[in-house]
Amino acid sequence: MSKKFKSQASSARAATTFGASSLGFGSQSSTFQTKASPLSYVTEIPDLSNISDPSIVVALKNLAKKDSVTKAKALEELQEITASNAETGPETAVLEAWVGFFQATC
Repeated sequence: MSKKFKSQASSARAATTFGASSLGFGSQSSTFQTKASPLSYVTEIPDLSNISDPSIVVALKNLAKKDSVTKAKALEELQEITASNAETGPETAVLEAWVGFFQATC
């Protein structure tokens, strides 16, 4: 008495049977490609290399941390720094970075 086993399909055989693009094998399909949105909640840290004041850079990096206490301290530090530089106003690079951080924190 012999038992007949069904052969299991390998992924390569399945890809050739159903077509490589329908399962995401081989060539890249436009179905799985996504474009980064500027309105995404997951954003990269803005470029801080153009900011001349290192204390502002540190405060902005702390603003990107997950801990809410660290974020609150970073906001207080930024408030103190901007209050002390009220006569000159913020640099353009600081404003650009703030827009990027503001989107991520809201």
